Amino acid sequence: MKTRFVNYGVAAAAILAIVLLVFVSAPKAQQRDGRADAAAAKPTPHMADGHPDFTGFWLDNVAGINYGSDAGASEDGNLTRLPDGSTIFLYGGAQAAIPNERPASTAIPASAPPYKPEYMAKVQALVASIYGGNTSSPFDPMNDCKPNGVPRAGISGSHIIMNPTGIAVMYENNPGPVYRVIYTDGRPHPADLDTSYMGHSIGHWEGDTLVIDTVGLNDETWLGGGLYQEIHSDKLHVVERWSRQGDVMTRNVVAEDPVMFTKPWTLAPQRTTLGNPGDYIQPEMCRTNDKAHLILQTPDNQFKCNWCQVDADKVYGQGAAADNKANANRRTGGGGGE
Repeated sequence: MKTRFVNYGVAAAAILAIVLLVFVSAPKAQQRDGRADAAAAKPTPHMADGHPDFTGFWLDNVAGINYGSDAGASEDGNLTRLPDGSTIFLYGGAQAAIPNERPASTAIPASAPPYKPEYMAKVQALVASIYGGNTSSPFDPMNDCKPNGVPRAGISGSHIIMNPTGIAVMYENNPGPVYRVIYTDGRPHPADLDTSYMGHSIGHWEGDTLVIDTVGLNDETWLGGGLYQEIHSDKLHVVERWSRQGDVMTRNVVAEDPVMFTKPWTLAPQRTTLGNPGDYIQPEMCRTNDKAHLILQTPDNQFKCNWCQVDADKVYGQGAAADNKANANRRTGGGGGE
């Protein structure tokens, strides 16, 4: 059974696996851009009313990993071929020991939301809570399996079904199976709206671009997965613009938060392509096991390379531990750690 995402595990080293999973070499990035160009050159399907049809399983985030690729195209170090011809697929590649330090730089990036000073101070404290090579703070709501919300949920890793009156977006792992409804039948937002993780979304067409207006979002989600893309208030207002060219879908987002922002926040465009023919959504459950392991390293609690243990030879064949430790050393430029 294939799995695109590493489910929440119990080992602290699993966090690094996610980091390694999203590493992309320049040649592979160029290859993926070529696939995206070919996908964009295909005919754009339209609904009966003449508008572009976004129906389909959107899987390949153009700026990230092509999870729909063949096994032979796995990221460097993920696929280990043993002398007897069998293979080992490491979900996140060789897992090296995780350094026990906080991010080297906490400089506010240009992509950060324009927080007011009092809220930027809170965000900086959240960024400072990241340690041990982890990619997010232990306070990230995703670690509690809360839905990612809007705009963080994005469009990749979803199956979209639409008709002229509405759109259903079903997410494979966000971080668990989550759905979103976008109404395109002309209705307004309700006057008295209870907040929720995905909010209330209505859409209208401007030419071939679908403009989606979302309000009613609760304050229990974070804005994104990047540094400084954290908290927001329940007054967050998100406007998305979806377009389709061939088999490539593009999403542009502007978010406003009159409580926490000094001005609107414009996100970088997101592009995704259709999954491989015959591929389909496979919802994955989310568990909170990892959260307890987002801790600082101590003498009694050491981070280790999961695949560098001596038992790997017994389980995966002679030489597996050494091969994967070598991969870990190559990735980190030093000791893979045991």
